[in-house]
Amino acid sequence: MKKEEGEDRLTDYYREAESWSSDRERARASSLRTAWIVAACAGAIALAEAIALICLTPLKTVEPYTLLVDRQTGYVQALKPLERETIAPDTALTRSFLAQYVIARESFDIDSLRNDYRKVALWSAGEARSRYIAAMQSTNPLSPLASLPRRALVQTEIRSLSSLDGDSALVRFVTTRADPGGQPHAPQAWTAVIKYRFSGAAMSASDRMVNPLGFQVMRYRRDAELPPAPPVVAPSRIQQPAGWPAALGRAPASLPPAGPARTAPANAPREPE
Repeated sequence: MKKEEGEDRLTDYYREAESWSSDRERARASSLRTAWIVAACAGAIALAEAIALICLTPLKTVEPYTLLVDRQTGYVQALKPLERETIAPDTALTRSFLAQYVIARESFDIDSLRNDYRKVALWSAGEARSRYIAAMQSTNPLSPLASLPRRALVQTEIRSLSSLDGDSALVRFVTTRADPGGQPHAPQAWTAVIKYRFSGAAMSASDRMVNPLGFQVMRYRRDAELPPAPPVVAPSRIQQPAGWPAALGRAPASLPPAGPARTAPANAPREPE
């Protein structure tokens, strides 16, 4: 009887041990399967990232920029010397009109003054035209006809043109004045804000030859980029006021005679040698 009970207990023990081993094996297999699933997902994500980086590599480029800084005004302009500049035909034509207008308005040459005056008057309208005509009258003291010598030359050089909005532009230019037989003047930097339009008004055939597309400047404002340098005046000789004694402020002709030499007393201390 006792022997049978012992065998039953031993059988139950073996059965429980086998069940525990089976549970451990199932847990290990489940953990291993979970680890493989996580590793596969991580590998798939890494592969997707690698493919994405490979696809994005051609899109990543280094574009060099060259900045041009004006030494006098500090104006900074971005240049792209490695690329061919592409400008639409209408934009290039508008820039050409703006440059021609500024050159004709700001330059002065008595030989070409009549043509420049006609061109600016024909290419202007409204406030810009009235102000230009008033500024060119010989009775105006600020007119170049009254303030400049007859054979003086004022040359205009365009530095840059920038579009502000659809019908406005900023033009940077430099004027240089040269007088016949006189001292050369320092170049002066200017900026002009121009508001323009293309008018479809009827014109004569001769005017159409000068302004084929009806380009007109409505507003023209010119400002100096830097204030003009003050003229250098040589210091004049200081003159004494009337009645000022001539002896004052003048060195004496000779020093007064020296007095008798004084000797030190006998008991005066001597300097150490």
